[in-house]
Amino acid sequence: MRYALFFHAESCSGCLSCVTNCSLRNEGVNSPSSARIHIEVDPFEGIYPAVYCRQCTKAPCAAVCPVEAIKRHESKEYWYIDYDLCIGCKACMEACPFGAMFFDPNTDKVLKCETCQGDPICVKSCPTQALTWRDVTDRTAPKKIMKSS
Repeated sequence: MRYALFFHAESCSGCLSCVTNCSLRNEGVNSPSSARIHIEVDPFEGIYPAVYCRQCTKAPCAAVCPVEAIKRHESKEYWYIDYDLCIGCKACMEACPFGAMFFDPNTDKVLKCETCQGDPICVKSCPTQALTWRDVTDRTAPKKIMKSS
């Protein structure tokens, strides 16, 4: 089975729990700019789109990396950045069709979701289950959790 992160925008409350926990787990700080998932908060519309790595089969970010620092972890099926090789050129950020590569000004490095090595903290911390980690062949619709007004 191949697993992937799915986002159900209608269930997202905009609490940013996923962003906070992502930055804490991966960078040890509570900073939205240090997260590998971003939620675009628009309180006037009440919708909160998520921006995160889709773990492309043929990742454009990896294809353009001049030092081959973006690698695929074969056993867990996710792309990761080898920071010993990364030169910070940001070519990967420009190549990502989803805008899911981020530059962290706190650490001066490019960030991308690595699915927490197959156990994403964003899914575990999402109180509305807007984020799910499931088999890509599972086409059942996620449960919609109603937001309170």
